[in-house]
Amino acid sequence: MLKQRLRNRVSTFSSYTEIFISVIILVGIIILSVPLMQEVFYMVRSIYNNDGVLSAEDFLSQALQLIIGVEFVKMLAKHTPGSAVDVLLFAVARKLITSHGGMLDLLLGVLAIAILFAIKKYLSSYEYKTSDGVVVNGGTNILDINNKMGLNIPTKLGHTVAGIIVNYAEEQKEKIKPGYQVELDDLKLEVYSMDEELIKQVKIMKKK
Repeated sequence: MLKQRLRNRVSTFSSYTEIFISVIILVGIIILSVPLMQEVFYMVRSIYNNDGVLSAEDFLSQALQLIIGVEFVKMLAKHTPGSAVDVLLFAVARKLITSHGGMLDLLLGVLAIAILFAIKKYLSSYEYKTSDGVVVNGGTNILDINNKMGLNIPTKLGHTVAGIIVNYAEEQKEKIKPGYQVELDDLKLEVYSMDEELIKQVKIMKKK
């Protein structure tokens, strides 16, 4: 029991430390975006004064570096395989856009992007574990979850995890947002992430 409590506390502390570091990285990215805004100002001024050729490659390189940093922070925050692939996709895309290599380098870059897309679509598991539950895609079928995870989630409210939450929220006349929970017998369904009004991921937890 003592070992388990210590493991839980260490895991919790590690999670908060990771979030803290993510915030520091995000603050750094915001600070580094200031020179990018200055670059936009210089570009506008050079066009107005007809000063010559603008360095579009440098601008794109800086912008993509910041985007990679943002995706890295998202990867640390969400711990999803898809977010890790997104970081690699942006890194390869930046190399393609800013590189002066030949056709072979371009072909290898395109091939790498195609492989990453294939990994994201076909090889990434639709679920992954967290310290307090399992996160699945919102469109995952309830029957698939019940069969794979040995659960007994009822389908009377919907046939996907996101569908259950949407139908329940409509019955209760409540607004869905990240963190919104639905209780089902001995389980909880929590909205883990959203894309505007679309539920992307749901965390399945057992009641304590």
